[in-house]
Amino acid sequence: MPIPALKKKDRGRLWLVIGKLTIFSSVLFLVAISACNRQKDAELKSKTNSAPAITSVTLLPEKPNKESELNLIIRSQDPDGDAVIYHYQWMKNDEEIIGENKDTLKSGSLKKGDLIRVKVTPSDGKIDGKPFLSEPVKILNSPPLIQEVRIEPKMASARDHLKAIVRSLDADGDFVYYSYQWARNGALLDEEKAETLERTRFKKGDLITVTVTPDDRETRGLPRKSEPVILSNSPPVIISSPPTSTEGTAYAYNVKANDPDNDPILFSLKSAPKGMEVDKGTGFIRWQIRREDKGPHLIEIEASDNSGAKSVQRYTLKVEFR
Repeated sequence: MPIPALKKKDRGRLWLVIGKLTIFSSVLFLVAISACNRQKDAELKSKTNSAPAITSVTLLPEKPNKESELNLIIRSQDPDGDAVIYHYQWMKNDEEIIGENKDTLKSGSLKKGDLIRVKVTPSDGKIDGKPFLSEPVKILNSPPLIQEVRIEPKMASARDHLKAIVRSLDADGDFVYYSYQWARNGALLDEEKAETLERTRFKKGDLITVTVTPDDRETRGLPRKSEPVILSNSPPVIISSPPTSTEGTAYAYNVKANDPDNDPILFSLKSAPKGMEVDKGTGFIRWQIRREDKGPHLIEIEASDNSGAKSVQRYTLKVEFR
């Protein structure tokens, strides 16, 4: 049956519909192609991304002790050139340390003899690489630390023994031994290695220091020097004993004194019966006793040096006549 011929107006409408359908089909085709390309790109990227890999992990310091903070040097590579991030797990004696997941391990949680490692896992944000376990480092002995060194007595003279007072700390709890080196006026006293410096080794005006070095028998700590002590003047000391009674009418007492600084000594009577005299240079006392001097008498003898330091000997002299 022959198709009837369309009128000119109807043919125009038909061609308009056909044109719209053609444009719509083209748009749908382009959208489908674009979606397909995006999916292929995503699949291609997913299939070609490579995981990063760690080539080395170094723990620093190489010889840590209990007081050390452990840090890392990590070398890695990513075949795609992606930035690499890391995840950490610290381990002590082959056991994980709970909560230690940072790039440093703080001091204080370890003890001498512990073996420390770290497991590092690399990631490029899309995929994790293979975990890398570092070589272990051993926590070594901590050297002892001198906290304070001082000399006692602080106000010393040539008649005092000097003693080094030391306060120290050992992080591992080890017993601490000490070695001493005394110095006088900046010059080392090589033979003086004891805790105490004998008083015969110095004089008035000397500046004395001591340097102490700690040792826990594994490691020697840093030496520490005391503040200086300047020796003050020492008073003379009367070393003789007086006669406390008399025989006859003459009394004599030869006073003997020593000055630790070897200063010259002067003698005087601060309290004495009438007529008693002392030689200022030699300390020799003379007294001619009279009958009216019978009874007890308080005697005070003063020995002084040229710097004004002094000491006094007191005693009671009893005078009797038979």
